[in-house]
Amino acid sequence: MSAIEKIDRDAGVEFYYQHEVTDITIESGRACGITATGPHGTSTFDADVVVSTADLHHTETHLLPPHLRSYPEDYWHKRNPGLGTVLIMLGVRGQLPELAHHNLLFSKDWDPDFAAVYSGPHSSRPLDASRSIYISKTSATDHDAAPERHENLFILVPVPANDAIGHGNTYHRTASPRVEEITRATIAQIATWTGISDLAERIVVTKTIGPADFSERYHAWSSGAIGPAHTLMQSAFFRGKNMSSKVKGLYYAGGTTVPGVGVPMCLISAENVIARIKEA
Repeated sequence: MSAIEKIDRDAGVEFYYQHEVTDITIESGRACGITATGPHGTSTFDADVVVSTADLHHTETHLLPPHLRSYPEDYWHKRNPGLGTVLIMLGVRGQLPELAHHNLLFSKDWDPDFAAVYSGPHSSRPLDASRSIYISKTSATDHDAAPERHENLFILVPVPANDAIGHGNTYHRTASPRVEEITRATIAQIATWTGISDLAERIVVTKTIGPADFSERYHAWSSGAIGPAHTLMQSAFFRGKNMSSKVKGLYYAGGTTVPGVGVPMCLISAENVIARIKEA
């Protein structure tokens, strides 16, 4: 992200951090600015066009009045939000040669994992969390990611897109009970599967993010972690469009729009917006 920010700044982009957009200004059917709340109060920004890279559901249902929504609430009732995640960030004392920078741990039987994420908890997955997980040891290649003689782990655990699972401790004083349970179970699983038997004892820092954080902090629809699922009817041109059908000069980019999730796809969505602005 810092690399993308540098490219933007070099191109003349100005960033306003700790500002939340609360309204899109519309005059005569055209988007002409935004209202945002920041550390020093409310500010308005005039614009020739408005491009929202926020979650499409949030933009449509919270920043626009009902009569100007291209995707009314009924539309979302028929959509699949995809998966949620519990993110676990660990600071670990000592080296972890058992792990590379990128690590995928897969269950031998995926069916219980998919069932836990899309159908909820059951006897083999009582914590409604997948046991197929991703681990990034960023300190393997970025030595500034952790102090000397320590490692930094980023762990992604797929769970249902359900804010009832709760929040982590990154933005709250304590994590919700279910997030804590999933965290403990995941650490124990990693210790067993990788042979790092003393992993839990070597952890010096634990930070977590739960599905409720995605909905509360990032306005993610239904607590989804990466955007609507790429089902047949939510892929390609069936996905959210890159421009409003009700408001001129209002465009959409990001993982909830065409073509889909992931940084490369989000950059393509930005290219789509540029093309549409030039065509207007």
